[in-house]
Amino acid sequence: MRLSPRILPSLTLVAFLLWAVPSLAAIEIGLTGRPHVTIEDVYERDGVAFVAIDEVANALGLTGQWDNVAHLYRIETPKGQAVISPGSSYLRLGERSVKVAHRPRFIDGKLRVSEPFLVEQFAPFLGLPLELSNSNPAAPPPPESPLDQLFSLLLLQRPKAAVDSQWVVAIDPGHGGQEAGAIGKGGATEQTINLAVAEQLQKLLKMRRGAPVVMTRDADYAVSPAQRLEAVARGQADVLLSLHAQAHFSPVARGVMLYVAPEKAAESPAGSAQEPPPAGVPGINASMRLAEALRDAFTAAGYVVAPVQERPLFPLGQGNLPRVLVEMGFLSNDGDLARLKDPAQQQLLAQVLFNGLEAFLKTYQNLQESPYAPAQPPAQQ
Repeated sequence: MRLSPRILPSLTLVAFLLWAVPSLAAIEIGLTGRPHVTIEDVYERDGVAFVAIDEVANALGLTGQWDNVAHLYRIETPKGQAVISPGSSYLRLGERSVKVAHRPRFIDGKLRVSEPFLVEQFAPFLGLPLELSNSNPAAPPPPESPLDQLFSLLLLQRPKAAVDSQWVVAIDPGHGGQEAGAIGKGGATEQTINLAVAEQLQKLLKMRRGAPVVMTRDADYAVSPAQRLEAVARGQADVLLSLHAQAHFSPVARGVMLYVAPEKAAESPAGSAQEPPPAGVPGINASMRLAEALRDAFTAAGYVVAPVQERPLFPLGQGNLPRVLVEMGFLSNDGDLARLKDPAQQQLLAQVLFNGLEAFLKTYQNLQESPYAPAQPPAQQ
């Protein structure tokens, strides 16, 4: 069967995204000779995978329970009761103990243990024939070039961010409740799509960066402009992404559009006190830098992306906060609509947004610009 020329570009884009965008990690775990279980909620911290100890115990046919009073997790094993704790670096079994490589830690409301702990301490210490495989292990860091080393030395001369790498990312899924936003064929609404992508991005940020996330709404309800700004202010956000989709009178219009506030809109009124930028973020052109990082991520993933535009749009707000409004596609375009409605494509879209944020945050996480004397980049060799 010969494929229509209209279908080929879509298949090409999907194939490219499946190749270029890394999948979420998943750990398959079990005992030798028994059925294995796949754990999908895998969180990365400093390049190490962590999974919930409850899920591990269930997968291995063991029982475990958290002791709120003693602040311990007790696991019933064939060799007796094993004990771990986020306050201790040891796994204990009766009178015996072994030092663990990574302490258990609470992540997103659950006590989680590291993959090396399970393989190198937990299974050997308890004599369990453990089999474990990680479908997407963290890649080792690339070797530093001489230019990277020079730039690292320059960074060391600057004050570090107040909370190392703990950036608060605010996600604003546009519309909600009775405010449906743009509507596509078949009744697909912008408010639903915005929230679905925002939830996927929130999960990625929590799993991959351990980053605090502020959602201006987390369900299908209306949020007033004042409430959106209040949610961002309450979270003391370092970065704000407003997620939208749009419609056009022409079905030909398609692709991603990125908007930032004009620089003059970010300046304080004459005579008013200048608030410092968020820790680690340069106050000058930070929104444009963020938009450029997002544009590069979309382009690398094969999306059609328009040049970044400056617009005095209300969702962008005022002040120094790095913020970008992302129009993720046109509901009036059949190709964009199909992509935006597809849950798998929504996950890929969230991954691209995460990639852009990651590139921006890695660049600026250790910088703290003066509002009076912005730093110059190192000279190119």
